[in-house]
Amino acid sequence: MPMQVVLEILAGPFTGRRIELRPGKTSTVGRTDRAQYAIPHDALLSLIHFSLDWEGDACRIRDLQSSHGTFVNGYPITEAFLRDGDEVTAGATRFAVRYESAERRVAPAAQAPTLPLADTPEESLLVGLRSAYQPLYAILDAARDPQVLELLGAADEEHQSLYEGAKGEVLRQYAPYLVRLPQESSLLETLVWEGWGESWGVYLMCHLGFKEVRRHLRHFLLVKAPNGEELYFRFYDPRVLRVFLPTCPPLQAAEFFGPVTYYLAEDESGDLLLEFVNTPEGAKRRALPLRTEPGGAGAGSPAPKAGPAASRLG
Repeated sequence: MPMQVVLEILAGPFTGRRIELRPGKTSTVGRTDRAQYAIPHDALLSLIHFSLDWEGDACRIRDLQSSHGTFVNGYPITEAFLRDGDEVTAGATRFAVRYESAERRVAPAAQAPTLPLADTPEESLLVGLRSAYQPLYAILDAARDPQVLELLGAADEEHQSLYEGAKGEVLRQYAPYLVRLPQESSLLETLVWEGWGESWGVYLMCHLGFKEVRRHLRHFLLVKAPNGEELYFRFYDPRVLRVFLPTCPPLQAAEFFGPVTYYLAEDESGDLLLEFVNTPEGAKRRALPLRTEPGGAGAGSPAPKAGPAASRLG
């Protein structure tokens, strides 16, 4: 039976759209109309980012010297053959590869990550973060608890403050720190057991390297108040992120997500993992239970101390 190859956009500005490849033809994807398939709202795509060749029995993808790279199943590629079920990430857009019969032009619904429920919310979260949200990073707030800086100082995982220069050195004890968390990271386990529900920070999934992720996040550290005063924006506080993202207009959300596939934060009780993904309509939130009865134990626990979304520069 003749086959059709389809790329379905799972995350990014055009989530839900499909690209159907024609046998014997080269298709290109990029940010501008120089590409056959343009995704103009993804600022991290190159003008022409990658090409696809479908010969009827094999589909080849080539990175066209893009600025941020092309990834297949999380690995950077120059050229690769695509299989049914593979995931391609370019810029802030993530695609699923579907091999379909030519008569069947409806792709199956994309499967969102699920979390296996364990005996405690922490156990469920740890398994989920290690299996469903890789490559994984966290932004940790040293101002929340002195233990955060102590844990980072003793850890082998790559980490660095989002602040720079003399000001960053002065504020090192109160700074947000980006840390990369491999699947078997012992620091991840400690963060889950010690910090979940304490507003220590937020997690994110991104296929770019540490330096690129840090560079992207640094764009959002400062905001201007109506009077022109510059303020630090505490987007890495889960109490702020879960209020901020649902209110973002689509273009602001697309800029904030950039290459990030998911932002992840605790809810008020610690019984739910809040997953945020970018869509053409803005950030979409999904609440994933971490225990059998999300409203049970923990729902009545005291709320973390309140904190402002933005603070004045010292």
